[in-house]
Amino acid sequence: MKTLSSLLFCGVLLFVFLLNSSKAEAAALYSISDTITTSRPSAATPLSADAASSVVQVSVANNGSRFLASDSARIRRTGTDADIVTGLTVATQSAALTTVYFTGALGTAAQLGTDVAIANIAAMHTISFKNPNPIPVGGKIVIVFPGSATNPNYASPSATMFSFNGLATGNIKANFSAGTAACTFSITLSSNTITCTTSTAVVSADTTVTILIGCSANTGASCTTQVPTLLNPSKTAASGTADTWTVSLTTQDASSIDIDTGKTKIGTIASVQVVANVDPTLTFTIGGIANAAAINTGNTTGCTNTEVTNTGIASTATNVNMGTLSSSQINISAQLITITTNGINGYSLTATSSGQLINAATGFAINSSTTPTVMTAGTPWFGLHPCGLDIASGTWATGATGGGAGAKYAWPTRTTSVTLASDTTGPIGNSITTGNGLTSVEYASTIDVTVPSGTYTSIVTYVATATF
Repeated sequence: MKTLSSLLFCGVLLFVFLLNSSKAEAAALYSISDTITTSRPSAATPLSADAASSVVQVSVANNGSRFLASDSARIRRTGTDADIVTGLTVATQSAALTTVYFTGALGTAAQLGTDVAIANIAAMHTISFKNPNPIPVGGKIVIVFPGSATNPNYASPSATMFSFNGLATGNIKANFSAGTAACTFSITLSSNTITCTTSTAVVSADTTVTILIGCSANTGASCTTQVPTLLNPSKTAASGTADTWTVSLTTQDASSIDIDTGKTKIGTIASVQVVANVDPTLTFTIGGIANAAAINTGNTTGCTNTEVTNTGIASTATNVNMGTLSSSQINISAQLITITTNGINGYSLTATSSGQLINAATGFAINSSTTPTVMTAGTPWFGLHPCGLDIASGTWATGATGGGAGAKYAWPTRTTSVTLASDTTGPIGNSITTGNGLTSVEYASTIDVTVPSGTYTSIVTYVATATF
C-alpha cells in the first residue's frame, strides 16, 4: 500500500509538471509595433448654434477638435444617425476653435442640439511583430482595435474607437519574412477585430509578420498602393497630449486556442500648425541707357528691339533728352524699367504725364495721343513704346517683344494713363534670363518745318502696382 501511495503521489506530481510545462511554452509576442500614416485625431464637435442653409460656416463647441484647410467635412444628425450635409470642404477654423468655415454654403439647414460637424481622418496601419512559437496551418492571427464599432463609418464627439469605415478584406495584406505562409482575412465589426487565418505553410518561430491595413497592393512588407481606411478616434486628452490606444494581438492554433499574445500602443495627437509670415515686397527702378546703344540693353530676352538710341545724349534715371529734332529722322532715346514683387497676382506698369511735349513759351505742342499710333519720320509726333515680354502686343504692335518699324507710340495725359506692361502671375523676379518684370521704354519724336523752334518739355510719371 505504501508503495502504491508513493506511485500515486509521483503520478500526481508528474501530471502537474506536464501541465505547467505545457503552459510554459506560451510566450509573449515581441517586437510589436503599429505604425500609422497620420496621428491626427478625427474632428467631431456639436454645433453650438443653428445654421441656415445659405451660410458658409457653423458655430461649434470647442472640444479640442481641429478642422484644417482642405479637410472633407460633413454635418451628421445624431437623432437619425444620418448625414444631412456631405462634401463640405473646410476653408479654415477660428483661432478659438468655435467656428468652422467652408468654401461653399451648407445647402441644408443645421441645428443646435442634434447636429455634429465631422471631419474623418483615415490612416493606414502597418502592424509588425515576431512570434516566439510557430503558428500552424489553419492557425490565426487576431488583431483587436479598441472600442466597439457600433457606428463603424464615422467618428463622433465621444468616439473611443478606431472606426473600420467599410474596410474590405481586399485592402488588408500580409507578409511573412520566413516561409510561404499566407492569410485569409475576415473582419468582425462588433468587436473591432481583424483575423488572419493562415494557410499554405506553418509560420515558423521568430518570423517577422507584417499586416498592412488599408493597403490594396504591396511588395513584401511595404505597401505600394495605400488605401487609408480606418478612422482615427476623436480627441479626448488635453491639448498637446496624445490619446493612447491599445491594440491587442493573439496567435492561435486551428482550434482557436491561444498560443502567444501581445499588445502595442498607438498615440493620436493634434497636428502642429506651423505659421510663418512673408511681407509683401516691391522693387521698382528706372535706369538710363547710353547713346548709340540698343533699346533692349539689359533686356535682351524680353525685348528683341535692337534699334539704337541716336539723340547724342545718354538718358539717366530721371532725365531723357531727345536732342535736336528734325524732319529727316525719328529721334530715339530709352530707359529700362525693372520691377520685382512677390505678389502672387503679378503687377502692372502704367504711366501718366504732365501733358504733351510742349514749348511753354509759345504754347505749341508736338502731336501725340493716348492711343498707340505708328510714327513716320517728317510727320510731327511724339510718344513712347514699351518693349518686353509683359507688354500687350496687340496694343503696341510688332509683337510682344518687338519694336522698330511698325511699332506704335502713345503718350499719356494727367487724367488718362497708359498701361505699358502687366503680368498676372507672380512672383515677378526681373530676371534677364526670363524677361519678366523688365520693360524697355523707347521715347521717339519727329517734326516737320511747321514746328516752331524752342525748348519742348513734358514730365512722365510711372506707377508700378503689385497685386498680392
